[in-house]
Amino acid sequence: MEGDAVHRCAARLAALDGASVVRSDFRTPSLATADLAGRTLTDTRAHGKHLLTRFSGGWTLHSHLRMTGSWSVVRKHRPDGRPALPRGVRAALTLDSGVSLVGVDVPVLELLRTRDEHRVVGHLGPDVLAGTPTATQEHFDQDDALARLRRDPARPVVEALLDQRGVAGLGNLWAVEVCFLRGLWPWTPVGDVDLEALLALARRMIRHSLEHGTGMTTTGVKRRGENHWVTGRSNRPCRRCGTLVRFRPALGSGAPYRREVWWCPSCQPAPAGASAR
Repeated sequence: MEGDAVHRCAARLAALDGASVVRSDFRTPSLATADLAGRTLTDTRAHGKHLLTRFSGGWTLHSHLRMTGSWSVVRKHRPDGRPALPRGVRAALTLDSGVSLVGVDVPVLELLRTRDEHRVVGHLGPDVLAGTPTATQEHFDQDDALARLRRDPARPVVEALLDQRGVAGLGNLWAVEVCFLRGLWPWTPVGDVDLEALLALARRMIRHSLEHGTGMTTTGVKRRGENHWVTGRSNRPCRRCGTLVRFRPALGSGAPYRREVWWCPSCQPAPAGASAR
């Protein structure tokens, strides 16, 4: 899941601030005995793709949605006051405001002391959406982000952008699309890239998506099939030059930052003799 989608989720959860938990139901072994009943929901923040939902008494519910998870506000309840839960529920918090906060297929879910949040997000780079209302960071530390990205000058730029330890919040779609818009072959070494311009464009794009609800549109056209430059367009004509868009599938589990990649070989030319890694 992309960082802007996670920040939108944080905003939905933050709207519940001030409500108290009437009943908590965790359906994951590590939280089988956890009970948040009587605690007040005080704040929800995002850092990159991580959600930090804070409660009174100094507790934080940390979650990471990855590709499958979701949090939703359920208003329909059974006669006994419990929420009508869908399949795949991992957590359900019934609030005194008359709604329930329900997490479905959330792969990472843990309860920790708020003072220990650094344990789960401290390794992350600056959040590309820093400064927005739901971000944990008030400003984007560009110097830190650039230093992190430059640690391995030979690393392919598309992989560096996906490594949350460099900058947090950019997912596969944004990494692929920003490479196209900057005319970068996705496997260009970061040492050969104008990183300041790349980060400025990426931040502008993802922030626009968050603030205007454009659904991660990069072309300016919201119609399905026309909203991205190259993503999902394998063997279809490039919108800019007409060359067929190329595609490299995701690699094995041993390569965590090697995802599906689309690119235009004319608009994003590779150096002579180079090939997709």
